[in-house]
Amino acid sequence: MSEFIPAPKPSKTKFDGACVAAADRFVRANKLLVDSASWGIRTTAILNLFLWHLEAFAKDSDPIPLFIDAFDKSSELLENYEKSGAPGGYFGPSGKNRAPVDFEKHVSGVFSQVWMGMTDDIYFDETFEFTKERFLKNNINPSDLFGGKVILDAGCGSGKFSIALAKFGAKKVVGIDIGDDGLEFARKQQEKVSYGQKVEYIYGSTFELPAEDETFDLVWSNGVIHHTLNYEKCVYEFNRVLKKGGTLFLHVNGSFGLYELLLDKLREACVGIPSQLFQAFLFSQGNNSGRVYWIMDCLYAPYEWKSKIEVEQLMSDAGFEDFKQLVRGVSSDPIEMVSQNLPYADVKYGDAQLKYLASKAQY
Repeated sequence: MSEFIPAPKPSKTKFDGACVAAADRFVRANKLLVDSASWGIRTTAILNLFLWHLEAFAKDSDPIPLFIDAFDKSSELLENYEKSGAPGGYFGPSGKNRAPVDFEKHVSGVFSQVWMGMTDDIYFDETFEFTKERFLKNNINPSDLFGGKVILDAGCGSGKFSIALAKFGAKKVVGIDIGDDGLEFARKQQEKVSYGQKVEYIYGSTFELPAEDETFDLVWSNGVIHHTLNYEKCVYEFNRVLKKGGTLFLHVNGSFGLYELLLDKLREACVGIPSQLFQAFLFSQGNNSGRVYWIMDCLYAPYEWKSKIEVEQLMSDAGFEDFKQLVRGVSSDPIEMVSQNLPYADVKYGDAQLKYLASKAQY
């Protein structure tokens, strides 16, 4: 499949007009700096805004004026840099007649660059413990949920969740992904633990799964399909490969409030800056592999945002029923902040993460 990387779909979320104007100004300022000599200052400005939200959103005050001020100050920095005559200014139209980009290769490439540097404590221990805590806070014992099951990890990436599912007691886990580098890394990692022998990795797409009908007891899809070109088909494929009465675990991003606007505009501002450079910059600042993975996911992977109503309707249309939304998380999860009604959490994060357990209809 070869096509241009699509622009983000217009958001259905109603954003504050002044916030949108400030964010658009920042994007325009980045587009004035197209030469590689400007990558350093652009990378710094983008990362500073991303890190700014961690501090600003932790406050109990209205985030809207803080958002506008932060974006305006960053725009002024880039605008003054461009006016100064420093290298990296505008040299004419860019981006025209670009060669088509393989969308799936682009997405898998963004993540595989980060996985290679993932340390074992993040890969094995943190993934397992955070997954366990998130389920227990929703009154679900993960060992009961996954124990003895044949599970598909749809979009397994580095395989860290496949391994965690095996440790929770799954009978067998099949991890499917489009990234050859990620699958190679996953196979090396599974050799490090005894329960890794219960995991098998296969190349394949989430919207054309290489599996027979009604093969799996449970399908696990964790933060994957909002990065694809065919969100809806993925959900129908999950239903196809599940046994009747089988379970779907689905995690996607809902309509995400001000955070959604932040990420969409920062991704737009990143256009032209090589992802390898941004990743190297993150590691140079002392970020661990888990944090680098999160930031690169936010700034370089394409996103499609759907509201809670849209996601539940899609699951229903695809043949799922008995939805249980998991509304608790670890303290840093936006869904935890929203569910606990922290000040302005709904403005900052909207629906936040949408996580569901659902059953395939018996008919």
